[in-house]
Amino acid sequence: MSGFSATWATALLAAAGIGAPALAQTTAPPAQIFTCTNAAGKKLTSDRPIPECNDREQRVLNGDGSVRRVQGPVLTADERSEAEAREREATANAARKLEAIRGDFAREAIRRGADIRIAELDLGTLLGQDPVDLAKAEAKTREVAQLRADLRIARLRAVEQGKAVLTAEQRARLQTMLSGGMHHGMPATSGMPMPRRSADTGIRL
Repeated sequence: MSGFSATWATALLAAAGIGAPALAQTTAPPAQIFTCTNAAGKKLTSDRPIPECNDREQRVLNGDGSVRRVQGPVLTADERSEAEAREREATANAARKLEAIRGDFAREAIRRGADIRIAELDLGTLLGQDPVDLAKAEAKTREVAQLRADLRIARLRAVEQGKAVLTAEQRARLQTMLSGGMHHGMPATSGMPMPRRSADTGIRL
């Protein structure tokens, strides 16, 4: 199936925290830096949560210094349990939405792919004539190009819909996984292509 690649679908699910154990086997955790200002006004930095700042916010930075997220004060056991329950519910909701988006696009890609194949067969018939009817061949060539463009736009729309389901932190995780070459250890299914950067749009497909 062309379009919404296996890597994109798996990456969206992984960014939402779904299927994380399998991903952990093939992807090293991205570098992160914790920084905060303690009660004495001293700025602290570490590669792990800073105990001196358990009672206040800590900024978690990416390797390039950009802010990945802001980590709040350490929760009590009850607060942590409630937060984990909310996260599990949010993750389950995200999974349902992402699967629906993937399924909708899969059906749309099949329909559009069939239209493209039919148009290409018609074009082949026109080009097999002697002499070639240039007007008809040109019109059919433009039709094939438009059908391919429509499929690509549908793929872009599906990807953006999937990204919209994610939180800001999950979107950052998705970008980190893709830019870090996550797909090298990920299984592809259904012969779908891996994400690539489009030369004309600069968007990963």
